[in-house]
Amino acid sequence: MEASKSLRRPINWQDFESLCKKLWGEIWNCSEIKKNGRAGQSQNGVDIYGVPKGESQFYGIQCKGKDEYTDKQFTEKEVLKEIENARHFKPDLKKLYFTTTALKDAKIEFFIREKNIEHLKAGIFEVHLFSWEDIVDLIDENRQTHDWYLNSQKFKTKKEVKITFGDDSIEIESVVSFVKVVSDRQKIILHNNRPSNSLFGNSLSELETFINFSYFGFKIKIHNTGSEPIEEYNLKFDFDGQVLDISETNEIGGLAHITSIHSPIAIDSINKKIKITPKSMLVSDDSFVSDELFIKPKHDESKLILKWKLFAKDFTESGELSINIKTNIQSVDKSELIEGHVNVRVKIGDIEDCLIPKWALE
Repeated sequence: MEASKSLRRPINWQDFESLCKKLWGEIWNCSEIKKNGRAGQSQNGVDIYGVPKGESQFYGIQCKGKDEYTDKQFTEKEVLKEIENARHFKPDLKKLYFTTTALKDAKIEFFIREKNIEHLKAGIFEVHLFSWEDIVDLIDENRQTHDWYLNSQKFKTKKEVKITFGDDSIEIESVVSFVKVVSDRQKIILHNNRPSNSLFGNSLSELETFINFSYFGFKIKIHNTGSEPIEEYNLKFDFDGQVLDISETNEIGGLAHITSIHSPIAIDSINKKIKITPKSMLVSDDSFVSDELFIKPKHDESKLILKWKLFAKDFTESGELSINIKTNIQSVDKSELIEGHVNVRVKIGDIEDCLIPKWALE
């Protein structure tokens, strides 16, 4: 059915209870259907109760909301606990329905069927299970609930997106390092010597790869939190704050990172803009995490605001992320690693990038 492909599960247990009350009120043709008590009170295994039209005994519903992101299932232990609680509900129930946002599971359905036969033989209330797919089918068959569910403001909108850093935060703190030159020096080295740290010199080898700690890296996460796919979309960033450079790598030198021509990230380092264009559409509840991006700020402590705007086929959204910049400026003697007695002229007080040979970090 079309509904089974598009209906999202409620985002919390209160909304799920409201959905079940509305749905079974329509199924039972029972306007007197009620939620049992209030939060914090003993409910004796029954969240919702009512007398269906044509019946003379109460039916009860026990709602079990499950986290859709971890695919948690309704367990046999939970079933036994709630059945025992429901024995104390008064007046006695004729039927107890377990409803859950968990997906259908053959093992738990078999367990419920066995318990139902036991109860029928013992002359006590029947037990039945409705997993999320079963509930979606019932919603599709009951028009009032279907329309109410789709239009209710308590449930997620059709088009909705959440933009965060890769760790799901909207604000991060980054520390960048710079080198402040306080003197110059002449140095003689042998061919086979290697520098222990580029803070104290530069390598002769053109194949040497350095990590530039004056850049900080971060990832961007695009999460479709709505109920419909986001198609033909891209995400653009502008910076409010002083950015000296933007790159897809913090490596420099002979073995530095080579940007793929198929990368979804386009960088305009002159105008300090970023555009991310993933290849495929983003279906409901799916997410895209970019490769790492690197930014070089000024060496002053500051705050950068990343102003983002998402453009899609029939949807546009905008917002902001923020980065708190902390700087670590190391005062060192600058020396060129060269052979022979050649003076190296270095202006005292210059602030330069902090470069460390990649091999020294491995």
